[in-house]
Amino acid sequence: MSLDRQNLDSFQLLRRIVLGILTVFVLYKLIFSLIGTINRPQIQGKFELYQTNLVLVASEWKPTAELEGLGALQTAIIGTDFLKAASQQYESARASDVQAIDKLKLSLSDLATGSTDRDQQSAAIQTKLIDKTISSAQLEIDKIDLRIGILQAASKQPEQAIKTWQKVGAISGQSTSKHIAASLIEIWKQPSEIDRNTAPQIAAEINTNFDGWFRDRVQAQLYTDLGDKTALASLLQGEQIKAQNALIKLGLNTVPRILIGLSGVGLIVFFIVRFIILLIQRQANQSISDVLFANINTQWKSPWDWEIVWQVFMLGFFFVGQFLLPFVFSAFVSPGSLTMRGQGIYVFASYALMSSLTIGVLYLSIKSYLPLPLDWFKFNWKSNWLLWGIGGYLIATPIVIVVSILNEKIWQGQGGSNPLLQIVLEGKDSIALLLFFLTAAVAAPLFEEFLFRGFLLPSLTRYVPVWVAICLSGLLFGVAHLSLSEIIPLTTLGIILGIVYARTKNLLAPMLLHSLWNSTTLISLYILGSGN
Repeated sequence: MSLDRQNLDSFQLLRRIVLGILTVFVLYKLIFSLIGTINRPQIQGKFELYQTNLVLVASEWKPTAELEGLGALQTAIIGTDFLKAASQQYESARASDVQAIDKLKLSLSDLATGSTDRDQQSAAIQTKLIDKTISSAQLEIDKIDLRIGILQAASKQPEQAIKTWQKVGAISGQSTSKHIAASLIEIWKQPSEIDRNTAPQIAAEINTNFDGWFRDRVQAQLYTDLGDKTALASLLQGEQIKAQNALIKLGLNTVPRILIGLSGVGLIVFFIVRFIILLIQRQANQSISDVLFANINTQWKSPWDWEIVWQVFMLGFFFVGQFLLPFVFSAFVSPGSLTMRGQGIYVFASYALMSSLTIGVLYLSIKSYLPLPLDWFKFNWKSNWLLWGIGGYLIATPIVIVVSILNEKIWQGQGGSNPLLQIVLEGKDSIALLLFFLTAAVAAPLFEEFLFRGFLLPSLTRYVPVWVAICLSGLLFGVAHLSLSEIIPLTTLGIILGIVYARTKNLLAPMLLHSLWNSTTLISLYILGSGN
């Protein structure tokens, strides 16, 4: 018996040593992964520019007599001073890129002064990578400046527009940017010197480097200079079709979000009023928290200790799922070299494998404790999980939006985002988009709620109150997405998911909430992407 006990103690010691080593490795990788997102742009900036471009296209719609009543709807959606708003949005995007370049240049300076002979090779690689990133960001600034000039010209400020393009020609390090700036100056200069011999080349240049509203505005000015009324009339006619479609897309993207936000605010007000009424009444037999959050403070009986939680997350989720699998996959395939459909298959397959292996580690870790108490990993189809899932989503929407706005003030467009969102925003392949949707709206809610709310949150209640467990599991949920700028909004969402689960003791409710959140985000990105 003593020998068995000694073997068990040796095994426990070895397990703790291995987990300790893995923890050091995981924390090292986790910290550097998060630090690596500091200078990466957020998807929100791209999202807002896509929205701005769609608004500009929709602004060109001139309702016919039969649809004159929709003019008020158009004004409500796009506003009255949309050109000024668009200019401000592009100026904000430019400032964000300039700030990112300044930070990158500071990093270059640190590398130059802080590197030793031993790490010179590593510093050289980092320097080359940073130089490439700076060059890419400067090209983006050129593109923004060219568009700011077009917005100025459309706002009846041709002189200011020409100054903006002259500045691009003077300071840009890109020959293409200089050439486009010169062409725009020629188009808007009065009197114009463009003739029908040079026009085809300029038109081809416009089609290559501009799209949407910006391309149409430059083409319209070019046709005006040439006196080509037929081409101008055809362009304006095509504009009306595109503008009408853009207005529909904006309506589909904006109106539901407003209704969802207002519904969420209404629910929040309802609960606040109810709380005040209970506070006034001071019910004798029931505390206010019990009435408002009945069942939420009921703790789970966790049969395992903190070492099992440590093992599942360090070995299963972080080491195997976040680092080992990506390392193995990178040895066989480079995601950046894949087609859009290939990326869709890669994302879905890798997420499914990561989820399966993590759940496998979880099962092996708690196998000896089976069967579990009835309130663990509970799926109750006959309860009111639909109401809690939908209600939680409505309440989460305005709360997370407000938190995200405040968070944006902190990060100023930097801090990184989930790369999947960028792919969806610019995606055109329907099969790839379907795979991305299945990953984010089905696989992620099922797996993440099972792990973070089904396993982590109840396990923590062995040591801390339910409210603390909700906050801690929400924080780890935010950190696990590996983007600094998303930690606060995702932690907020994780806390709301935890409240819903603690209140219902039913995993179906937070899974539905999570699925609705991811689905509406992807649908919004798809609408904006298809409109651009």
